[in-house]
Amino acid sequence: MLKRLIILLLIVCTSCDSQLPLQELNYDQMIDAMSAQKITMSSDVIYVDLDGSVLSKDQVKERSNDLPYALWLVNADSVLVKVQLRDVETARLANKTAPLLKNGATDIDCTDLSRLLERIYNRDQDNRRDNLMDESIDVQNLEVVEQILDKCGMPTPDNSGYEGPNTIWLVIQHAGPDKRKKYFADLLASSKKGHIDRQSIALMQDRMLMDDGQPQLYGSQVSMTDNGAYELYDLRDPETVDSRRAMMGMPPLKEYLMHFDLEFNVPQKTN
Repeated sequence: MLKRLIILLLIVCTSCDSQLPLQELNYDQMIDAMSAQKITMSSDVIYVDLDGSVLSKDQVKERSNDLPYALWLVNADSVLVKVQLRDVETARLANKTAPLLKNGATDIDCTDLSRLLERIYNRDQDNRRDNLMDESIDVQNLEVVEQILDKCGMPTPDNSGYEGPNTIWLVIQHAGPDKRKKYFADLLASSKKGHIDRQSIALMQDRMLMDDGQPQLYGSQVSMTDNGAYELYDLRDPETVDSRRAMMGMPPLKEYLMHFDLEFNVPQKTN
């Protein structure tokens, strides 16, 4: 909602030139600064295309999807006066490697973690949309998540929004086996409060069992064979798996495995 409001407000502004020098902010920095009321908007913000040409209001609307990758230019009075569009792919790479925290844990506000966790979630997902995943992004995300947990404890919907606790789960799920074991009890407790999806806990539990070479409980883990085909990882008591999956809010295993072109025809027993 904040993102849409800011973009709509900026589009309303008229165009003219501004004076240098200007401070350059990326989109995340601009949103954070505006949320904290550290910058204001000029009534004559201008939008500049890649080639330096000034965009009309209609052109800005057409290019609204590029705004999160722009440079937001602020003058010495902390007034936003200019928006410079950039090459989207170049900007994406720059944005996802920019530091999440300038001053470490001192920048973490335990009363409002929503923006920080939103940025972490976006980096995690952007990183996985790239064909060549950068493992350093996961490392950076994990470092900040652990600082959050050390300073604030497990986030709740009250201080991080609905997706906050689930973002913590996501980063831990993508971490190594030791981190999953370290934080599983905290994530499970959060799930019991309704803050993390039950099926997310099932996925992590299966991953942890696979880490230890044990059969999984819910059938969420598949592996790839040498010829590129998928196969279901070892499953404990396959004849009652759908009952366990139902308890975790998951569909029958047969439906799930169809996404991997796998069949599951084990008759199910009811407990």
